[in-house]
This record gives sequence, C-alpha cells and structure tokens, in this order.
Amino acid sequence: MNDKLYNLKKLKEISQGDQRFVRDMLVTFVENVTNDISRIRTLKLTEDWTAIAETAHKLASNFAYLGANRLHDMAAEIEKNVINDNNLTGINEKTVKLCHEGEILVNQVKKDFFA
Repeated sequence: MNDKLYNLKKLKEISQGDQRFVRDMLVTFVENVTNDISRIRTLKLTEDWTAIAETAHKLASNFAYLGANRLHDMAAEIEKNVINDNNLTGINEKTVKLCHEGEILVNQVKKDFFA
C-alpha cells in the first residue's frame, strides 16, 4: 500500500516550523495510538462498549492531528454509534477495521520518521 493514511499539514501549521515539536508529537502519536488500539482489543473481550467509545474518541482526536481523515471518521462513527445511538450493529467489524488500519498508519509513521 503506497498511499499514505496521514497528512502532516495541520501538524506542521501548529508547529510553526518547529521540527522537534513535530517529532515529539509523532512519538506521542505512535505511543498513544498503539496503546489505544491494544485497549480496544482488550475491551472487546469484555464487551465494554462505553470504554470502547471513549477510546475511539481519543483515537479520533489523534487521527485528526495527523490528517488521517478516514480513520478519524471511522473512530468518530464508532463513538457515535455507541454513545448517541446505542447502535452496536456491525461494531465488532468496525473496531477490527479501525484497529487494523490504525496499525497500518502507525507503521507508516514509524517507517517514515523513525526507521
């Protein structure tokens, strides 16, 4: 897959050219997203949908900072379905897809900035 799942435009605007800030944010992003994906997988085992929605909210924010719009939308949809609609139809498949694509994104960032 050659297409990048992220776009650093927003992060670079926020950083005002401070490359150290960008790098620090990317390190934090990788750590947080990796932990949150693992948390969602664990929470699915106990079907703690409220905690999954909270974690999806955190992921959506992280994805937004990296311009990962499709992943942001996926995470926001999971949150909305659980919190607002209490709609669990297809939630397992949605969380599996979010976690899988989130891992792809993390691997892209690692390869592009920390390899």
